[in-house]
Amino acid sequence: MPSRKSQEMLELIRSHKKLASNVSNGMLMKVDAPAERVAKIRMNGTTALPVKGLEMPALRIKPKNIWAEDAVLLHLHGGAYVSGGLLQCRALISPICAEAGIRAVTFTYRLAPEHPYPAQLEDAYRVWSFLREAGYPAKKIGLVGESAGGNLALALTLRLREEGEALPGALALLSPWVDLAQTGESYEKLKDVDATLNAEELMESAIAFAGSRERLASPEISPLYADFAGFPPTLIQCGTCEILLSDSERLEEAMLRDGVDARLVRWEGMCHVFQAFGFEESRAANRQIGMFLRDHFQG
Repeated sequence: MPSRKSQEMLELIRSHKKLASNVSNGMLMKVDAPAERVAKIRMNGTTALPVKGLEMPALRIKPKNIWAEDAVLLHLHGGAYVSGGLLQCRALISPICAEAGIRAVTFTYRLAPEHPYPAQLEDAYRVWSFLREAGYPAKKIGLVGESAGGNLALALTLRLREEGEALPGALALLSPWVDLAQTGESYEKLKDVDATLNAEELMESAIAFAGSRERLASPEISPLYADFAGFPPTLIQCGTCEILLSDSERLEEAMLRDGVDARLVRWEGMCHVFQAFGFEESRAANRQIGMFLRDHFQG
């Protein structure tokens, strides 16, 4: 059962959904600071340093206790491909980094509509290549992505497979946005209980990212429609009160169909990317992700 505190907070957010959406999309997710300033913020006992040698803002995150010295997490942020900055990145990956005991690199990619697909994938591939050139074996790199970042984690893995490159060792996907065409039943069924997401706004962002409505069901835009043969072990988390619930459920089905060691964990009563909200459930979910990653990369 969800905690009383989390449900009270979600009900408050839900009752002011339009205001909350305007604040988060218009301000919080677009407010940012230079990498040097964000690096000075301590979160969850982690420290950070700006990454040199990349053409985009990026941070190295180091947990207090490191359990896997030879591994690294590559974090891919959410924001419907139209928003997101290093402050958001730091807040999302720091607790996971701390729970896993694994260093991480997070970055901000170019955003739509100024930069539609495939700009974001190109940026993600550039950071992946940076880590590989730094000496990390592919099997020792874990991809962590929330919402659009989950989409991007899958798209990056698909590109690596397509080019015959080694794949990451594990994927951790938080409320992944994988069906931009919105064909799942939860988009309609849960629209009145979702505390944060609006399907119409999501569709606007999807079209801005894809370039046209006609491309939304293509595998490069909506990974749900891809073949996942050969993919690494994957943990998927989502809330039962978000319109993207069908995305996660159908993604697990597709990955299991293709022989992937995939597991979906539904968090009762939770909203989209609840892992960032500071609830009791948020902390428990981040611990679960941390243990999943530690199990795959330790030793």
